[in-house]
Amino acid sequence: MIRQHLDLIAVAGIGAGVAMYDVTIDLVFSLAHFLFEMLHLAFEWFELGIEHAVEHTVHTTRHGSQIVTFYILLALGGSALYALWKALPRIRRRLQQAVLNAWVRRKTECELYWQSLTLQNKLGLLSTLLGAVYLSTFFVM
Repeated sequence: MIRQHLDLIAVAGIGAGVAMYDVTIDLVFSLAHFLFEMLHLAFEWFELGIEHAVEHTVHTTRHGSQIVTFYILLALGGSALYALWKALPRIRRRLQQAVLNAWVRRKTECELYWQSLTLQNKLGLLSTLLGAVYLSTFFVM
């Protein structure tokens, strides 16, 4: 059910984000800070593990193991960036197709719903929409 209506959930989230921009900005920055902290801790743990493995396996000094660790991490980072570079066009195409499919599906649903309404229900829907927009202007201005 959630997967079927994911596009509506995304639109509602964007609408709520625009309506409550100050809360959204605070939430996004707090979440980004938390994620960067966790990423930094994970990187430090990974780096320390590589450094100790190199130091005990090859019997190098601390400085020597740090240099070897740097180049190992540089090679891993370069490989990850290359893989991301190769995967980005495919990801973009899939995302673009998913957005286009969601747009066509929702547009068709709205057209079918509009065509199924009687004239009285169409006028009621339009007057409700206009009334809601009119009342919302009091909160904006």
